[in-house]
Amino acid sequence: MANRHKSNKFFTICRTRQVVFLWPVRKRQTASSTFFLVIIILVQNEASSLYIKRIEGGMDVKAYKLLAVNIDGAIFGKDSKISRRTKEAINYLKYKGITVVLTTSQPFSRAQKAAKALKLDGMVIAHGGALVADTDRNEWFNRQLEMDTTLDFCHILERFDCDARLLYGDHALATRPLQKQNLLARMSFSSPGEQLMYPTTYVDSLYEQVLKEGSGPLNISVKCENSTDLDHICEVLQKEIQSIEMSRINRKECIFVGAGAGKARALQWLTKQRGMEMEDVVAIGIGEEDIDMIEMAGLGVAMGNASGKLKEKASWVTRNVDQDGFAFMVHELFRKQLRLQVD
Repeated sequence: MANRHKSNKFFTICRTRQVVFLWPVRKRQTASSTFFLVIIILVQNEASSLYIKRIEGGMDVKAYKLLAVNIDGAIFGKDSKISRRTKEAINYLKYKGITVVLTTSQPFSRAQKAAKALKLDGMVIAHGGALVADTDRNEWFNRQLEMDTTLDFCHILERFDCDARLLYGDHALATRPLQKQNLLARMSFSSPGEQLMYPTTYVDSLYEQVLKEGSGPLNISVKCENSTDLDHICEVLQKEIQSIEMSRINRKECIFVGAGAGKARALQWLTKQRGMEMEDVVAIGIGEEDIDMIEMAGLGVAMGNASGKLKEKASWVTRNVDQDGFAFMVHELFRKQLRLQVD
């Protein structure tokens, strides 16, 4: 049983064995506005530190219309499965009339798989924001890398020992790992444990293969054994090629998209197409590639398992994916919001 402690004029604390929740307490109310300290979640991590996030001002009366979520770490768990509570949360959003947009830095097929499992038929943002398409693969926004930019990129990468992959719509080109002998291979190009097969051609020269392709990819992934090497490669690439955008996925991986692409820009374009403003959007992120997206949104949310830099930028830190943080956030945020009229 939870033990209720004393409350001050700002909040009431209720502590359980694993998580501490702070419930909202009304501070003052005027004829024009109501001030709320809405919710603070303190989640104790392995180092026994506490993450604290506070949201102020009218969240209980704001009617959000669209929710964008990074499926890699918010929808898909560590076992690459979607929990029952997550599916129920998606159904709840649909009932409330909220548009749900799935985002990923992975290929479109991964987002399509998630949409199918969640029974969503809307729009997805894939390839790190270089592609916006519906679940039937009808493209609405495509910002693939220019051919010359891709060739320059490949030429520079030849100086370094790294794992590079050029992601096209339905296949990828990759530098040949030393342990691979076959020219054509099939690999899992997703989160660890995910059995999504993405056809990848392993080559000795990405430059020569791109010439044969005749076009640039949607995005490029670069991985290194250690973060120091990756930092150096990213610095060189950004210095020598001006028409690319870089996003850090984790310490050992980053992705590159063409100028004008990116999750934030793709989401901004999509909301405009639907007659919405970014203030109408809730964005849920995981990695540093989501920072721009959550900063531009009306409400930026970080999962409990998100990167430290993303949590610093978020207005709200929810529970981690293994604790159904997505479902928890959806219930807490939208339970007081009236159902929207769907055209």
